[in-house]
Amino acid sequence: MRRDELSGLFGRSTRSLSLFTGFLLLFLGLATPHAWGQESVTLFVTSEKTDTVSVFRGIVPNLELVKSIKVGREPHNMGISPDGRWVATSDRRSGEVSIIDTKSLVEAARLKLGRQTHDVAFTSDSRTLFVGHETENFVSVIDLGGLKVKEPLKLSRAQHDLSISPDDKELWFTVTNRPYKPGDPRVGVVDLATGKATLIETGANAHDVTLSPDGKVAWVTNSGFTHIPDPRVDYLDVATRKPLGSINVGKYPFHSPKRGRDGNLVPPTATEMWFSDHGLRSVVAVSLADRRVVATVPVGVEPYHLAATASGILFVANHTSGSVTIIDGPKRALLGTLKVPPHPHGLAVLGGP
Repeated sequence: MRRDELSGLFGRSTRSLSLFTGFLLLFLGLATPHAWGQESVTLFVTSEKTDTVSVFRGIVPNLELVKSIKVGREPHNMGISPDGRWVATSDRRSGEVSIIDTKSLVEAARLKLGRQTHDVAFTSDSRTLFVGHETENFVSVIDLGGLKVKEPLKLSRAQHDLSISPDDKELWFTVTNRPYKPGDPRVGVVDLATGKATLIETGANAHDVTLSPDGKVAWVTNSGFTHIPDPRVDYLDVATRKPLGSINVGKYPFHSPKRGRDGNLVPPTATEMWFSDHGLRSVVAVSLADRRVVATVPVGVEPYHLAATASGILFVANHTSGSVTIIDGPKRALLGTLKVPPHPHGLAVLGGP
């Protein structure tokens, strides 16, 4: 073979290799990070032991601690406003709510409300925050524009967990400060226009109430009196407020990501709901179409709240383990375990850098 032919052959090979390499790099560039299930997030986690909120940031699952924020005594449930501006945590033992600015990562306000602050719920316009009380017959109302306490929403019962409707017209709540007895309903709904509350008899204890992603069905876990496990989960029609049925979910189901708290990023078209389960030390997926368990993924000891991203990445607070388990929900795959300050309970996730 002549030298010019040899040179031409290698020249064509080099050009082909360059084109191949270029296409490969382009593919890899397009595939990273989202095509591989990676997301950039900021994660907020309460620590009941240290009275702090820890802030972690990074590409899932490799999150790093960036800030520890001092709040009130025993920060418990946590929520994030739909616009991503505010994070709120109920400071259970001091009867306060701490509101954190997600931009500056400082406690913008700590407001005294009443005894045993527990759950939090933001309206869809991010202008109002509702805070429930385990031992007060009212729900506190916060104006987020001025970070001021407004007139409370008066009820006939203390509340445990809250859930707000997609149109902000109704606030659902559960009652768990005493064991269930027949004739003592444990689920309620408040018409926010009139303040009128309606109690619904489900025939069981109630712990948390979570409206389905489309807002049409209310799901109620019944391990409500916290030392009495109950696998029964009731589901009710939101429009008629009538019970539709019940299913068994694991052994000891507790919480699911919800609108206005830790599930703002879950799309209305989502086909599954995930529940934490103390008895199984797992999270459990329930098909909304079939109303049956379709997946179980192990986590840590005593899992409480879950937060979710739009793509289905789950963050699970494991109270006794002192960790957060990170899961790819659609793939039912463990992505990692994040060590956090002791006794985590509530958590919230903000998408983006």
